[in-house]
Amino acid sequence: MFGKKPPSEPSKSQQPTQSQSFSNVTVTGGMVQAGQAGGDLQQSQTGDLQTEQQGITGAEVVALLEQLEAAVKQASLDPVQQEELLDYLRPAKREAAKEKPSKELVGQNLKQVSETLKTLKDTTETGKSLWQTGTEIFKTVAPWLGVAAHFFGL
Repeated sequence: MFGKKPPSEPSKSQQPTQSQSFSNVTVTGGMVQAGQAGGDLQQSQTGDLQTEQQGITGAEVVALLEQLEAAVKQASLDPVQQEELLDYLRPAKREAAKEKPSKELVGQNLKQVSETLKTLKDTTETGKSLWQTGTEIFKTVAPWLGVAAHFFGL
């Protein structure tokens, strides 16, 4: 019996094949799990992705953007820089307040705000403080927009 495998153990040529299939999958800001096992494995993932992605409401997004707007107005910035930030922040806030907002438009405006804040962060002390405030708000708003935080350069 030495050198022979027990009959219950399949040889390499008899090992079961493994496959994974995905159908009708659209993932934005979500997570997909795949698995591999020696036997039968079945996984299923369900949920209301729209709700899971958003996490917060449009009204909460508006409140966060109002906080950022207030921080920008209170900051001792060059008037031109301050106005540039507000020129992108105001339409983002206005759009987020709509019943059916264009999240793409909100995201584009907030991306401009983040890029301006990033430049200010590197050049002024006030910019560093605003960048920290903006970073926290962008991290919170990103799932509502359906984007990852790195969209804002975080």
